[in-house]
Amino acid sequence: MTSDTNSLDADLALANERFALVAKATHDVIWEWDLVNDTIWWNDNFYHQFGSISWETAADVEAADVETADVETAGINAWSSRIHPDDRDRILTAVQQKIKEGAPNWSAEYRFRRADGTYSPVHTQAYLSVRHGNTTRLIGSMTDVSNQHQLEREQALEGTGFGTWFFYPIDNIMHWDSSCRAMFGLSAGLSITTDVILSCVHAADRSAFFSAFQDALNPDKQAYFNIDYRIIHQQTGQLRWIHAQGKADFNQHHTAYRFAGIKKDITVEKEQQEALHSDSRRYQVAFDNASVGVAVLDPTATIQLVNRKFGDMVGYQPAELTGVHFSVISHPDELALNKQLIEQLRNRDIPSYVLDKRYIRKDGTIIWARLNSAIVWNPDGTPNCLISIIQDITAEVQARQELKETEESLRMAVDLAQLGTWRFSLIAEEWVVSERIKEWLGVQPDDPVSLEDLFQSVPDHDWFTQFISNANPAQPNLLDIEYELKNRRSGLDRIMHSRGQVLFDEKGTAYAIMGTTQEVTSQRRTEQELEQQVRTRTQDLQQATDRVNQQAEQLRLVTDSALTAISLYSIVRDEATGDVIDLRYELMNQMALRLTGRRSEELIGRTMHQVFPGIAASGLWLQYKALAESENGNSLRFQNHYVHEGYDIWYEVQGVREDGFIVLSFLDITELKQAQLKLEALNLDLRRSNENLQQFAYVASHDLQEPLRKIESFGNILKDQYADTLSETGVDLLGRMQSASTRMAILIKDLLAYSRLTSDQKIQRPVALDQVISWVMSDLDVAILESGATINRPPLPTVTGDESQLRQLFQNLLSNAIKFRRNGQPPVISIKVDQVTGDELPAVGRPARPVASYYRIQVSDNGIGFDEQYRSRIFQVFQRLHNRSQYAGTGIGLAIVQKVVDNHNGMILATSEPGEGATFSVYLPA
Repeated sequence: MTSDTNSLDADLALANERFALVAKATHDVIWEWDLVNDTIWWNDNFYHQFGSISWETAADVEAADVETADVETAGINAWSSRIHPDDRDRILTAVQQKIKEGAPNWSAEYRFRRADGTYSPVHTQAYLSVRHGNTTRLIGSMTDVSNQHQLEREQALEGTGFGTWFFYPIDNIMHWDSSCRAMFGLSAGLSITTDVILSCVHAADRSAFFSAFQDALNPDKQAYFNIDYRIIHQQTGQLRWIHAQGKADFNQHHTAYRFAGIKKDITVEKEQQEALHSDSRRYQVAFDNASVGVAVLDPTATIQLVNRKFGDMVGYQPAELTGVHFSVISHPDELALNKQLIEQLRNRDIPSYVLDKRYIRKDGTIIWARLNSAIVWNPDGTPNCLISIIQDITAEVQARQELKETEESLRMAVDLAQLGTWRFSLIAEEWVVSERIKEWLGVQPDDPVSLEDLFQSVPDHDWFTQFISNANPAQPNLLDIEYELKNRRSGLDRIMHSRGQVLFDEKGTAYAIMGTTQEVTSQRRTEQELEQQVRTRTQDLQQATDRVNQQAEQLRLVTDSALTAISLYSIVRDEATGDVIDLRYELMNQMALRLTGRRSEELIGRTMHQVFPGIAASGLWLQYKALAESENGNSLRFQNHYVHEGYDIWYEVQGVREDGFIVLSFLDITELKQAQLKLEALNLDLRRSNENLQQFAYVASHDLQEPLRKIESFGNILKDQYADTLSETGVDLLGRMQSASTRMAILIKDLLAYSRLTSDQKIQRPVALDQVISWVMSDLDVAILESGATINRPPLPTVTGDESQLRQLFQNLLSNAIKFRRNGQPPVISIKVDQVTGDELPAVGRPARPVASYYRIQVSDNGIGFDEQYRSRIFQVFQRLHNRSQYAGTGIGLAIVQKVVDNHNGMILATSEPGEGATFSVYLPA
């Protein structure tokens, strides 16, 4: 018995060992359910495939090493709780039915939950152990049939182009179905690895593919693998597009144990998509760059999209028009019609419409556009959008308007220009002419015009038939001719000018001539007159040109013969600043060349600083530069002593600026200047001599007056005290002595007055001559009274001068007129005044500095007069025409008059005849 027991135990142990080995060797989950103790045992594969167990009774198992040992779990709930809720009732009912029936086995397929919460399809097969009519345990296996289902799906997907793949990261096993291998061009026997896959992926997509692959296996991301990438087909070398997607499964340790998914070759779709995108891009490019405006509006006529061309038409950016109703930019005059047409489109009354309308641009200006619109309909018959093609016809509208205006202008021009229009049919040989041409021909307005009518009115008409015969469609065929036309009724001859052109049909056959005719009779006669005038004017012009050339040559000869050096200079400026920096010789006369001592070729084209480097040091350059920088017409004049580059000359410079040139003239005044310097030296010596003489005269007259006073005084004493003691001869001698001393005193006084006229520089101020004459007459009142003189005087002007000198002038003239009177006849003195120009002055004795106008004051008397041969002598000092016994005087009075006139820049002239009186004409500046 004991041995039998031992043998059974040994067999049981061996069976258990075999069972344990089988449980470890298989990939399936092996389980045993002890119905008596209500426990379930699982092998390790359960935890590898489904993760940890959600323990139902923690007290039944305090600890479990799921990685190294099989585990028993408490109760049926440890298994049933993980069945999918939709499968749970079905499975538990079937199990309970099998246990109750005592059936030998049970199998079922259902969904079982993993530790990560996902469900996998499993197939469970169990065998029931029955003792004493009761089922005590169930032993079975649970197989994950996801791969089987995947295989079934693969088989189902073979016709759809999809391929399936599996990757087991723990074992590093990759499984691809035949579709996947075919997509990549990989043979059936090739082991699929990650490196093999990456070698097939296009280099540009390899990084993105590997990153997505890693993210799917990353327990922190657990990303869904979904990517489009390119591969190189390993057999054909073609580029293919692949779409792959999949999901990794993770155990309770967050380790991916399975990664499965599908692949599909999407090369065709990609190519179609790219073609679609290309078409879309082409359509977009065509839309954006269309030569006409395109607008898309919604059914309410609100703008949804416009291209750039339309935006440019109306002056908006395309985005600015989005959402804008078309009426906002439409001209109000066409708005009602535009809305009516849109409504007709909506009602399907018309398929499309064309409308010429105006748009209001953003800047307020108006454009004309031709609008071609139609509606795009949805499948359900509702309007989708309104598409409009817009063409800018502003130029066309303007052209039509201009054409209309041109036609009107042409009609007016025809009327204003008095043109006649005509058309001749070459086929019917009929004329269609305007009323004006009929009038010229002498034909009644209602009568037709034939070719014979034309030939009768135009005697020389061969040109017309020749023009018709030469008509050629390959040539311009323009008629332009003048001819004489005779009016059949009036016989009036006219000169006519016709222009026309031959018209050809599409076969090149001439069928008509049309044109215009204008009467040019008056124009041609005027032209003939003008031609004659032109010929005359041409002759006159030629003669004038010859005279100008002759004058130019004469001017050149005069210029070259002139003693003045003349040079023309162009102004040289700094290109950067515009400042005047030099003068360039352009033209010089012969005297200028002689003055410089150089030849023309040495000067023309060169600058002043090149020819005369020392010009800047002389100070002349600053004056020339100032003239060059001044305005047109400015001039300068100065004298210069040039002592540079071996020259020692005096010259007078005159210059004038005109545009970009200046003209300088140089007069060599070296001899004149030297003479002037000598003259100035002599004048200086003369002034000194005169000063000495004046001083001498003053001193002499002063010193002589003292002895004369003593002579007069002693003479008076002798006469008063000793006259009785003197003989008659002594008294006569004494009287002669006193008379001589008196004359001597008067002479000395006159000499002193004359000298003072030269030495005294009086202040020039306005002097009223009326007042001067009054003072002189007051001084001469005794002489006037004694002589019975009559003085006639008009109002006299005011002049500028020295009052005292003018008083001496008129006192001497009036006293002389009283003194040199005829015996027994009272003097009659007349003063007259008038005004003359400087040109009217007598030629003899004109002032050194003449002025424009003079007062002529004439003092006339009825005295003894004088012979005019002495009229220049009487104004000299000490010159007398009568002896002292006849008329007293010193002979200095008229010399004083001459001196005063000279001091006032005037002149004096005396006219007389013996016994007829004298007239002294005094000219003083007005």
